[in-house]
Amino acid sequence: MASDSWTARLPPFRGEVSIEGRWLDIAELDFGKVRRQRPLAVLRPADTSDVVAAVRFCNRAGIPLAARGHAHSAGGQMMVRGGLVLDMKSMGRILQITDDWMEVEGGIAWSDVLRAAIERGRTPPVVTDWLSVSVGGTVSMGGFGFMSFHRGTQMDHLLELEVVTGAGERHMCSPTHNRDLFDAVRATHGQFALITRARIPLEPAPESVRMVQAAYGSVSALLGDMDRLAGSLETDLIHGFAAEKTAASVMTRMNSTDPMQLERGVVDAALSRVPGDWVFNLEMSDLQGPGRLGPRMDLSALGHLPGCVDVWEISWEAFCFRLPPLILEEELQGAAPHPELTVFVPFGEQGTHLMTAEFDRLHPIHDIGGGPVLFFPLDRRHITAPHLQLPDAQRSFFLGLLRRAEPPTPERIAVQLADNEALYARVQSLGGVRYLPDTLPEDPAFWPAHFGADWSVLQRHKVRWDPAGVLVGSFGAVLDDSSHL
Repeated sequence: MASDSWTARLPPFRGEVSIEGRWLDIAELDFGKVRRQRPLAVLRPADTSDVVAAVRFCNRAGIPLAARGHAHSAGGQMMVRGGLVLDMKSMGRILQITDDWMEVEGGIAWSDVLRAAIERGRTPPVVTDWLSVSVGGTVSMGGFGFMSFHRGTQMDHLLELEVVTGAGERHMCSPTHNRDLFDAVRATHGQFALITRARIPLEPAPESVRMVQAAYGSVSALLGDMDRLAGSLETDLIHGFAAEKTAASVMTRMNSTDPMQLERGVVDAALSRVPGDWVFNLEMSDLQGPGRLGPRMDLSALGHLPGCVDVWEISWEAFCFRLPPLILEEELQGAAPHPELTVFVPFGEQGTHLMTAEFDRLHPIHDIGGGPVLFFPLDRRHITAPHLQLPDAQRSFFLGLLRRAEPPTPERIAVQLADNEALYARVQSLGGVRYLPDTLPEDPAFWPAHFGADWSVLQRHKVRWDPAGVLVGSFGAVLDDSSHL
């Protein structure tokens, strides 16, 4: 079939269709800027009926399709070469809001959800550190926040979803209705159905947040306090950050450029006794207001560097709308490719030993390119999405090596990707698991190995919900290949 024949036969849509120019340029890249896959057309759907029409057309014409939100992934997960991309940001409306829930279109950014909720004194249960991501995107990927160690993910707090399957059928699903489809669309990257609406629960927003930030001289000390605090629920949000060993790294508030109230001489003295190239920060936040437990942590029990701790208070809105390190890095240093590795590692002696060895080996500039390195804890007991792969251990920690490729050459990117995969193999040997928005290997065998016994279940979902194999972003094409069973 000639490449232009199917674009000429696209049905009429209420939304905007582009077959050249800016929208195709945008759709061929994601935040990672490591891979390119250019579609032949981009549709900015006006509503669910446009999504249904597009999927049905692609079924008839044999055209691959992928849905794209804000594309914060790093490995081309929501791209499709030579096919049709649905730019879901055009479906970004709030449809209804009460004090108890909000119904939104799937392409809405979480920033818009938060603003509308906070205006009513409400908040969603789980908030990601970067809000310029779509509801449909995080629900189909994961949706972790710094409260996930006791609140789970955004996928675990949904009242109802409207989805369009790969067969072009519109369905409602929820924890109590069409549960098999509800489970199939969470954490599976839009491979069976596309999320067009979501009903999200709301709860009273905190009145303020007490912030505690402390600097550590070793990753083992950081992980020790992180595990203890998460296990005892002594604080509401926990967030770790590794950076180059400089006074500025210790004296700057995380997710900000604001200064800490620390004495430079005290910081310099503490850093002079820290070996290696890294310093580690831990942010521990207490939500305050009616019905909240508030501050309850014993600061004297923390294993931080002497004199390197600060306490302050901010509003819930200010907390939510801080800029995460990855976005700050791009704003300060300019755009660059990000060959990322994101994994969950079981807490414990083996995981601590591995992290100690890795941070002894890695240099924050030469190896990571000055990109952020993130930590946060997770307890799998709060996760209900059946296809999200996690370590068997009850508690684990997220490690995000958000590398920056400097210089941004294919050779530099290749070196960083190879090191990512070598580290991933070591994480796997301890029972660790990959988190899939990173720069994944371009090896079809990765996917069945990642999902393990779940792969056959996903194969059955594909046959049931997308029998023509239209939805091909991420691992869709691999699912259609029975040789990987």
